[in-house]
Amino acid sequence: MLREREKRILMIGGAAAALILLLAFVVIPGFSRIKSQGRAVAAAEADLAELRKARPEIERIQKEIGAKAGIVRAAANVKDAPLSRITSTLQEAGIPQAALNIKSGGVRNGELFREESFDVRIENLTYLEAVKTLQRLSAGSLPVTIRSASLKSRYDDPRYLDVTLRVGYLTPKS
Repeated sequence: MLREREKRILMIGGAAAALILLLAFVVIPGFSRIKSQGRAVAAAEADLAELRKARPEIERIQKEIGAKAGIVRAAANVKDAPLSRITSTLQEAGIPQAALNIKSGGVRNGELFREESFDVRIENLTYLEAVKTLQRLSAGSLPVTIRSASLKSRYDDPRYLDVTLRVGYLTPKS
């Protein structure tokens, strides 16, 4: 039989072993899980704050999309071809026909609109004329979106530019 002292040492050792096992398998993993979840909560709160900051911008973009959709729906009733409408808008902006070259770039069906792409090349524009042309195309009543704009200074006279635009003419999806 075990003596009283040995029984006490065995009980203390068993309690210590149980405490070590409890710490190793329950408490320490629990703390690390709590810390990782705390970091995840902090990251989620940061993402939420970022979304709240972006909300006015998102609402502004949605209003612009609504306005552009209204322009597209209104322009759907016009019988002129998109190429002739773009050409006439550019000529109304004061660009002569001789300085203008427009090529069709194909059709793409989007989620809400059908987009017919055009490559527009305009030669011998001043910087101010180029800016006014871009503004007239993008902010006018024509249902277009400017996908890209390339402004290159002319080699013979740096005061003038050659402008190449990728313009998408939007129509309602049928």
